Amino acid sequence: MIRALSFLLLLTAGILTQGVWAAEIAVVYPERSVAASERGYAKALAGHIRRWYAEAGVEADLVAEGNLSARQGHSLIFLVDCHTPPQETLAEVRAGLSAGKRFVVCYSGSDDLARLFGLRAAGYRRNGPWRSMRFLENRPRGAPTAILQTSDNLFAMRAGDSAAVKPMAWWLNAAGRPTEVAWWRTVRGSYWMTHVLTGDGDEADKRRLVLAIAAESIPGVWERAARTVRDEALEPLRDGSLSARLRRLPRELAETRGMERALTLMRAQQTATERALRKGGAEAYQAALDLRTLVSRVYGKTFHAPLDETRAVWDHSGQGLWPDDWGRTAATLAAHGITDVYVNVAGAAFALYPSRVLPRKGSRDRLAEAVAACHKHGLRVHAWLLAFSCERAASPEAVRGFKKRGWTLQDPAGQDLNWLDPTHPAVRQRLVDSVREIATNYEVDGIHLDFIRFPGLPQSLGPRTRARFEATAGKAAGWPECVTDANGSARARFLRWRAEQLADAVQGVRAWLHANKPAVALSAAVYGKYPSCVDSVGQDWLSWLRAGLIDVAVPMNYTEDPARLSDWLGTQTADPRLAARIVSGVGVTASESRLSAVQAMRQIETARQAGCRGFALFDLDETLRTDILPVLRESITTP
Repeated sequence: MIRALSFLLLLTAGILTQGVWAAEIAVVYPERSVAASERGYAKALAGHIRRWYAEAGVEADLVAEGNLSARQGHSLIFLVDCHTPPQETLAEVRAGLSAGKRFVVCYSGSDDLARLFGLRAAGYRRNGPWRSMRFLENRPRGAPTAILQTSDNLFAMRAGDSAAVKPMAWWLNAAGRPTEVAWWRTVRGSYWMTHVLTGDGDEADKRRLVLAIAAESIPGVWERAARTVRDEALEPLRDGSLSARLRRLPRELAETRGMERALTLMRAQQTATERALRKGGAEAYQAALDLRTLVSRVYGKTFHAPLDETRAVWDHSGQGLWPDDWGRTAATLAAHGITDVYVNVAGAAFALYPSRVLPRKGSRDRLAEAVAACHKHGLRVHAWLLAFSCERAASPEAVRGFKKRGWTLQDPAGQDLNWLDPTHPAVRQRLVDSVREIATNYEVDGIHLDFIRFPGLPQSLGPRTRARFEATAGKAAGWPECVTDANGSARARFLRWRAEQLADAVQGVRAWLHANKPAVALSAAVYGKYPSCVDSVGQDWLSWLRAGLIDVAVPMNYTEDPARLSDWLGTQTADPRLAARIVSGVGVTASESRLSAVQAMRQIETARQAGCRGFALFDLDETLRTDILPVLRESITTP
């Protein structure tokens, strides 16, 4: 091992300091091209593209629609979610094309915009079977051959009269057969995607695609991306953490895990990466990726996994990694040491199984599929239920029905929100009924409550909620300032009352399970920043643990900052008895954090040192499957 350690410092030799590029890429999000209610989501989609470039060390500006004319330095421009562009946007695009700029249009049904790129609008498609994209030979050099992404709708396009316009990728259905064109190569070196790149999986290949598009006209993109990945890969060597861990690793364990050979392969790949960097191109980027994988796996071999630890994943889709094959998903997770799966099969406004309580979404029984497959492979299944949020609603009619019944929260002006009111007795009973239906009809190991909170303080101050508060806790003069002001006369009373309403909701579920299904565990996904979440969203989850209302708390400790994580965990686990009932959530691909395999391992170790009973990884997607789980299997998930 000493010989192996001696060359670790050599691996960091020759690292180049990267200069700062002026951004040649603009990612434009809509202001007028979509409805106001859709602008936040559209901006988030644009943000993913900017982030993929930033993660590769390539600068890109996030630009509001209408500001392109003031930005003369951009040579590549993404138009994201540009449904119905106004004339001003069309004029900017027309001028940009005339000036030699290249565009990537994602998700637009505008025939006027399509004609500028030699295309014709062919109508809106919905409820599609689109599961992946297969790229053709005319894709940019270095682009992937396929990208996994489930898309339910698109704006179809057909080619106009220009011979330059050709399909570049096809949407494939679940059976792997092509259906609609996913990407077009268009006039003047531009591209058109019939949907939009989402941030929910296979991000490595999406990043590779946008890099390949940029590299066609911007010199040095691949080399910059390769150096960025190379530097990230070697961080555990530069900061000394890998050497320290290797010194502490028992010789017998190092030999069992093949550490000497792994270190040799890592050293060889570092040499190969430096050689590839001198040549440049997409090959340099791939070499750096391979180096990062090898360093991560060496790092992973230095850990020790407890025997009785909970090692969980959240499955946000409720369909596993492969929508029609839960067996394959379960086998993959079991092979990588996962013990528990939180499967999102229900919410306030949907159910992915036959339900008499919740609006049904889809024709398949996803919960039955998950339970059968996971139990076959020794995995525990927790039915993940979005308690009060109406997100992923089966239909707009379902949410409208809630509003007609007076079940939804309101803002202070009395406008209904897409969130059920936890203070309403009928809403709380409906939550119990939903849990009863699941636990009675399916052999689940647990119920996992999410969105068991208010969306925020302003969203808790509607007239109906106020009336229930005043009926039980007394009049509140000067509403809503008496609650929103830091020293408001009713603030403490209201915040305490609101937290009690949520505790009562959890207690209702706990009481039914205790009386009827005592073997079914009750857990909750909760905010990591405690106790501020008590005032912000009414979620006093540590008190739920103390009172035995839940068996396990799963705080969503989504951060990239090690100090912040340590601070959160310090508060959460101050009582060792409660720490043993906490599973720390790790935001591998959360909106708040994007973690490399090394970062994920460090966060897991921090949770272990704090006394947590385990960890849960968000989210079950291609990134987790290909980039994270194989590294964790080296020892993090293998006792």
